[in-house]
Amino acid sequence: MYQGDRGFEFWASDAGVYHIDLERGRIEIPDGVEEIVREQRLWGIPATLCFMHRGDLPLHAAAVELGAGAVVLAAPRQYGKTTLALAFHQRGYRILSEDLACCRVSPMPELLPGPALLRIRPDVYGGGPCLGTHLVLALDDDRKGSSAPVPIRAIVFLRESTDELRFERADTSVALADLWSLSFRLRTDEARARSFRQLTRLVGALPTWNLYRPLRLTSLDATVERIAEQFNRDPG
Repeated sequence: MYQGDRGFEFWASDAGVYHIDLERGRIEIPDGVEEIVREQRLWGIPATLCFMHRGDLPLHAAAVELGAGAVVLAAPRQYGKTTLALAFHQRGYRILSEDLACCRVSPMPELLPGPALLRIRPDVYGGGPCLGTHLVLALDDDRKGSSAPVPIRAIVFLRESTDELRFERADTSVALADLWSLSFRLRTDEARARSFRQLTRLVGALPTWNLYRPLRLTSLDATVERIAEQFNRDPG
């Protein structure tokens, strides 16, 4: 990624060059590559830079709609965010994000849905491609909803447990540190300060939870049921 006078250039080895003009609100995408690959890369760094420029907060997290709002599922890679999002989708819930969650902090925390894609490993989806690749599922129009902001109800940190499935309230200082590690920001003092202020407001406005669960496919049904039960009965 390179920064210029009006924005950035982002190079992806499998897609090409994206020109991100922040002032004009425009992203120029490469030509001559597979459409789905091009779109995947678009909804990574290029979109993240635009989120930040307009004042939003990007988080490495999935999100699902439960009741009247969004529940953010936050965790680093290899903690099953996308697999869990797919499990929610298969059970009829709306998926708002599977990897990059765009949060609007003020006046009240909201999540901007999208993209309507699920990128999953073949070992968690029957009939998928060979190992070493991944599968991209595009959500149907009647399942993806609109791009209208959805109020955020809570943030859930996905933790690993050997066999126990349980919720506990997260300590505010620990939640802030964890979200800091999952947020994207430029390497300037101004960008770091703005990100920290946004995260502080987000944690101050929302309940944060730890969810301990086994990282096993056989535990997905119980995990989805437990999360849905938690937020269908508990507004906070």
